[in-house]
Order: sequence, then C-alpha cells, then structure tokens
Amino acid sequence: MLNITVKPLSVIVAFVVLGAGIATAQQAGMQAGPATDVEQRLTGTISCAARITHQYTCQRNQTQQTCTLACVERGSEFVLVVGDHSYALDGNKHSIEKYAGGKATVIGTVTQDRISVHLISEAKQKLADARVGQN
Repeated sequence: MLNITVKPLSVIVAFVVLGAGIATAQQAGMQAGPATDVEQRLTGTISCAARITHQYTCQRNQTQQTCTLACVERGSEFVLVVGDHSYALDGNKHSIEKYAGGKATVIGTVTQDRISVHLISEAKQKLADARVGQN
C-alpha cells in the first residue's frame, strides 16, 4: 500500500505552482521590455552622428544632403533620426547615401540604438505636408 502524507504532497504542489508563476513572470517580462532584434519599419531623417552630437556643423552653402555626405566622409556614420531618438545605420552605404539629409523609411533589424538596414526607401509625404506653401 502507498502511504503518502499530506506534508510532502503540499510541498510538491507548492514547488509546481511557484515554478509556473516564475515562468509566467519571465514571459510577461520579455513581452513588456523594449523590442530588440526585431525587424521594424521606421521613418525619419537620414543624418550623421557627428551632426547629432554637434561635432560637425554645416557650411552656409551646403544643402542637407551635401552636409550629411561631407560629415560621413569625415568618418561619422549615418543615423536615422526619429523624433528625439537616433539609430546608427549598418548596411550598404551607397543605398543609404541616396537619402542623405532627407526623409526615408528604413526596414531593418533594430538592436538597441542600431539598425541593420534591410531596405531603405523614400518616405511617403503626408497630404498635409504636400500642401505646405501651395496657397
């Protein structure tokens, strides 16, 4: 005959419940944290890191594009500025430089403050933006 006492059985049940609670908390924590290593679509301005940190200043006769390209030629890296945040861009520099100084949509893998660029294209202009100055 099997003689099981209540005390060891309750300890086993407590460990099972505790383990399930920890696993659930870990899953919830993973979902609530910032998204990293996830492919995302972000739209912003292509600039260079030295301009963001005020280590490079554009000349009066430069456009945003020529200024950004000159900054990168001096060793800075391309960044995508989205609101108050900037992401360093890793990828084909020839593809990125086409959009230097302008708005672009980047699709890529985001890891902390870096984007591994999979695709970059011209940002679609909103209707309200398109009408500015046409009155």
